Formats: sequence, C-alpha cells, structure tokens
Amino acid sequence: MHLTLIGMSGTGKSHWSKKMETLGYRRYSCDELIAERLGEEFEKTGKATHSLAKWMGQPYSKGYHEAEALYLELESAVIAQICDDLEYATQKDIPVVVDTTGSLIYLQETILKRLRNLTRTVLLNLPIDKHEELFETYLQDPKPVIWNGKYLPCEGENPQKALSRCFGELLVYRNKRYALMSDLELDYTFHHSPNTTVDNLLELIDSGLN
Repeated sequence: MHLTLIGMSGTGKSHWSKKMETLGYRRYSCDELIAERLGEEFEKTGKATHSLAKWMGQPYSKGYHEAEALYLELESAVIAQICDDLEYATQKDIPVVVDTTGSLIYLQETILKRLRNLTRTVLLNLPIDKHEELFETYLQDPKPVIWNGKYLPCEGENPQKALSRCFGELLVYRNKRYALMSDLELDYTFHHSPNTTVDNLLELIDSGLN
C-alpha cells in the first residue's frame, strides 16, 4: 500500500508512520524534508518539528508571516519531490507511508490531486472536544503551525487566550478540509488507544480502503 497520513499536528501521524517503517514501509517525513531544505537558515536542535517550531515562532512573533510563506513553499516542493519518487520508482511494490504536516491542505489543488492519485489518504481524526488537550500538547511539545490568517485576536485580548481560542477555531476549519480530501477516516478512540497495534491499524486501513 501507498498511504498518506493526514490530520492536525499531534494526532499521531509520525508515531504511526514510524511504526509502519519498522514493518518495511518506506517513510517520508515532510517536516524532516522541509528542515533539510531550510539547511542553515535555522538552528536545528533535536527533533525537526521542535527546530521548525522555534524557527517559525508564534503568529504574533516578528518574522512569522515570512517564515510561514517560506514553509509552505518548501512543503509544496517536498510533496512534489515525493510524487516524483513514487512516479519514477523502479520497485512499485514497496509499501510507502507519507507523514504529512498539518498544513498540507493549504497547498495548491494540483499538487494535492497528484499526491492523492499516487497514494490513499488516511485521516487520523481529532474530535473538537480534544481541543484543549491538543493545545496543551502544542505548548509543551511545540510544532510548526500554519495559521493562514486564522489567528485573529480581539482588541485587548491576552495573546495566550487568543492563541487558545483561535487554535480551537483552526481545528474546526481544518477538520472540514481534512475530511474532504481523505479516502478513509480513523476514529480517535481507535488510533489513540494504547491497545491498538500497528498491525491492527493496517488491518483496519486495508479493510476500509478495499
């Protein structure tokens, strides 16, 4: 199978793609590939997502909008690179998993259509009622987030409160976009359960797509 995992940052895409890699899947980590393309433009410390989050900053940080635009430009180039690899691969039977960023939905429709023609898209669902839990994880384990104009603080609003409120609104917006481009949606209680193994996950994906 050629799979693309989509969903908000923090839903478990990297966790499951790494599990699949141990079973022989060729794994593409979009954040790691974006970090490689940035090269010396940012200080890499530990995980690529942490370094990218530090480089990008918050939506109210100086230079955020420039970093956001560059990130999306590089993300588009990375997806194009992955599509090239899949189209010209000599061994088509090797299973593949693409670990995407949460901002995949903001790319041009042409590149998204190309990716969807080459892989099956699996959404790791995140219920709206998990917003506060995900936001706390976002603060403790920072990841780069593309706000795309969705950070709109009210006059006099505390930046942290504005960030939390807008994060919830961003989740609602993105969930709708993710659902529109997914071939299969996995329930949060399943993909986040400590009892779910990678074999369980792949079995459900296989049955859901066929």
